[in-house]
Parts: sequence; structure tokens; C-alpha cells
Amino acid sequence: MSFLLALFCLLLFVSSFFVISSRNPVHSVMSLVLVFLSSAGLLFCLEVEFLALSFIIVYVGAIAILFLFVIMMLDIKIGDNSSLGVFVYFPLGFFVTLAFLIEITKPLVEAVTSSTFSPVIKNSYEYTDWFNSIDYITNLESIGQILYTYYFVYFLVAGFILFIAMLGALMLTLTLNKVVKKQLVYKQLARQNENAFFSTKSK
Repeated sequence: MSFLLALFCLLLFVSSFFVISSRNPVHSVMSLVLVFLSSAGLLFCLEVEFLALSFIIVYVGAIAILFLFVIMMLDIKIGDNSSLGVFVYFPLGFFVTLAFLIEITKPLVEAVTSSTFSPVIKNSYEYTDWFNSIDYITNLESIGQILYTYYFVYFLVAGFILFIAMLGALMLTLTLNKVVKKQLVYKQLARQNENAFFSTKSK
């Protein structure tokens, strides 16, 4: 488990760096999707299945795809950020990161060093884990039972609407190139008898 936590943390840091350093905005969105998936993997390792599933459904399935649709429809050109000075923003970024780390680590240090903190429960009675002894279902199983039974139609309609939105974004951003041979279905279906057959004479 510790290996998976370290792996997801490393993947999270690397993908976060590529979100802000990539020249192509589409690559930045894909890196952002990887950030969300890494965060969901961390939550799965911490056995918080509901939040991990929410990350995948809400952030990856809705917000990241919305960003991708906006980038595709705006047709943002790939810029040259080689002249952008990274060290210009380094002091501000360092200050924000340091303040963020202090806000996180200070309560943890105070909780560990306090006299009331006792990670080991000293009790002479025998501890029984009734949660695992009795027949139970996990959070994912309960969500799946409700989502794919009572709310199956709504879930299917939502997926169909997102699929239509994806096709619409692809058609709006489609650019025809005369060099590449393509099949135009509407021209094939609009053929008449006059222009469908041609007679030629051999010499």
C-alpha cells in the first residue's frame, strides 16, 4: 500500500508540472485528467471510495471534458513560452507554497506533540471488529446498486447527452483539408441519376 501511495504521489506531482509547463493546451488538459486520476488513486488507497468515485465522475467526466470542449471550439493556437521567465514567478510561488505547507503541517505537529494525543488505545477488553465480521457492502457497492437500478435511466440519459455534446464539439471544430482524401456522406446520399453514371468512350 505504501508503494502505491508513493507512486500516485509521484505521478500527481509530475502531471501537475506538465499542466502548467505544456505548450499545447490540449496536452495540459490531458495532464489535468491525469492529476484527477492520481488524486482518485490516492483516495482509493486511503479507502475513501466515495470521494474517489466523485473525483472520477465529476472532475474527469465533466469538468476536464468541458475544458477540452472549450479549447477545441476556441481553436487556441500553440504559443511559444520559451521566452517566458520561469524565475520571475518563483518568489511568489515559493511564498504561496511555503504558506500552504505551514498551514498543513502546523496542526499535525501540534496534534502529535500534544499530551492528549494517544495513537494506541489502552484497553483491557478484547476488541472485535463487527464491521468486517457481519455481512456488509462497501461504499462503491452501495452506490453501484442504487445507480444502476433505481437511477439507471437517468444515468443512461446523462451519458447520451454527453456523447452528443462530444460529437457536436468534434463537428464544430472539424477543418476540411483538401490534401487528405475523405468520404463525404452527404454528397453520396444526394446523388441523382443524372450525375451518378458517366459514359466514356475508349480510344
